[in-house]
Amino acid sequence: MDVKLSLEKLSQQASSYTVVLNGRVSRDITRRPLTGDSADVYEGTLIPDGTKVAVKTIHADPPSSQESIKHVLREVRTWSKLRHENIQPLLGITTDFGLTVSMVSSWRKKGNAFDYVQDDSVDPRPLLVGIAKGLHYLHGHESGAICHGDLRGCNVLISDDGQALLTDFGFSSLVLSSFTLPVGTHSMVSINWTAPESLEDFKPTVEGDIWAYGMTALV
Repeated sequence: MDVKLSLEKLSQQASSYTVVLNGRVSRDITRRPLTGDSADVYEGTLIPDGTKVAVKTIHADPPSSQESIKHVLREVRTWSKLRHENIQPLLGITTDFGLTVSMVSSWRKKGNAFDYVQDDSVDPRPLLVGIAKGLHYLHGHESGAICHGDLRGCNVLISDDGQALLTDFGFSSLVLSSFTLPVGTHSMVSINWTAPESLEDFKPTVEGDIWAYGMTALV
């Protein structure tokens, strides 16, 4: 099947739980993408309302591989369930940024928590409270406990009013569920934030999230 047609079919399947924004996101070509361990994040604008957005595109070779796209759609399915003041909202998905499915969320000009607290005038304690509230929401979710799986400062964004927003749910999983991650993606989890008991299989757990929270507070 043609790659574009396959992507269109997959995105339409995803439309049952998120918004498909094809043709509605304009990339800012004057800005370089932010490159992370597992994804690139592009700046863009949502048409027609002009909202500035971030478009997250997972690293994969090739980007259209079924495994990588299924991984993205798993993240989208988890993220789309979340509604909380300390969770970054998902706006939708698009297939307009390369031959893959990309996730769209609001752009946060204050960046991530790790960079934000390098300013000595910033009190990190309210951010830690916000992160804890976000984790409490995930672990007590009505559909079953959701483990973040990769909690650290760079995966916490800062809202315009200085609130902590958990994001990057690519390693999330539902406890007591078959909804789990393929083994090949575990190598991208940061070792420094991983609980000792999780170093062998890297399976996301509630206890592992709490360990990562403590490491995030220390770092």
